[in-house]
Amino acid sequence: MILKEGSAVIEVKSYYEKGPGARAPGFFNREMQVSRDLTVALLSTLPKGRAIDTMAGTGIRGIRIAKEAGWNVVLNDINSENASLARKNAEMNAVHCDILNEDYLCAVSTGRWEYVDIDPFGSPAAYIDAALMRLKNNGIIGVTMTDTSNLEGASIEKGERIYLSRGIRGIYAREVSTRAFISFLIRKGASLGFGGKPLLAVREGHYIRAFIRYSRGSGRVSEALKNLRLVEINGETVGPLYMGRIYDRQVIEGMRNFPFSERTSRLFKNFVYEDLMFLFFINLVGNKNISKEKIVDALRNAGFQAGPTNFSPNGIKSDVSQQEYEKIVSSI
Repeated sequence: MILKEGSAVIEVKSYYEKGPGARAPGFFNREMQVSRDLTVALLSTLPKGRAIDTMAGTGIRGIRIAKEAGWNVVLNDINSENASLARKNAEMNAVHCDILNEDYLCAVSTGRWEYVDIDPFGSPAAYIDAALMRLKNNGIIGVTMTDTSNLEGASIEKGERIYLSRGIRGIYAREVSTRAFISFLIRKGASLGFGGKPLLAVREGHYIRAFIRYSRGSGRVSEALKNLRLVEINGETVGPLYMGRIYDRQVIEGMRNFPFSERTSRLFKNFVYEDLMFLFFINLVGNKNISKEKIVDALRNAGFQAGPTNFSPNGIKSDVSQQEYEKIVSSI
């Protein structure tokens, strides 16, 4: 089967419209296009460097990074069928990518990298240290986690052991899990002398995707750790969570004109609102349910910044106070 995504055309062996798909050679998950779009768009805003896609599969992400962002890319997959397919797909797209058929540790150890991509089945926790050890100063790690139930579902106790942070169930689970995951990535960096700074993160479908820039130095480490703390939500203590800005304004601005897919574009336009507040308001005051659009318009007309959040279909982010929010919504 031949498929097109972005400017790349690739051959796949099996196709999934939604994730997480199956652990089989040559599988392609369309739902993950958001993750791939954001990866390529972000790297397009940065100086060109050397990148490794450590779990390349069909090679689609790395091929797009090479073709659309102009980076020097190494494609690796431990499965020999995937490695062969990635080579074929790179040739089909007329891009030069070195191809490796190694396990993760061997592959990431073959060079020094400005960008390392980690996209495993399940938890990425075991892979972060090795990537950091081979990352150049101010380099970036793009990492996916698909075991979201460990931070926001039935396995929160297990998640606390894996990610060293306690999540929460319920309406705020998706934002809390994203901030808990970033907290984990920052602490991983700190243990090896890197200060981590998020460039962007997205909680979409069955996964969280985060991009962290790591810079060496005790000052950078201390600055990063200042943003981690325990938080009480509805009487429950969660975290430590990352409580700083999730989205780097300069990076987001640089990505604005990227030709995103329709789905990615819908998510991207909300990024500018996500850092207006921790958590979010919902479009409900008492028993009164009002459309998000009306509430956002009312908040903006009152002089506040406001917009929808990707963390909840009913959520609204704004710089308004709780008291003023309730007053404005009650008057609609």
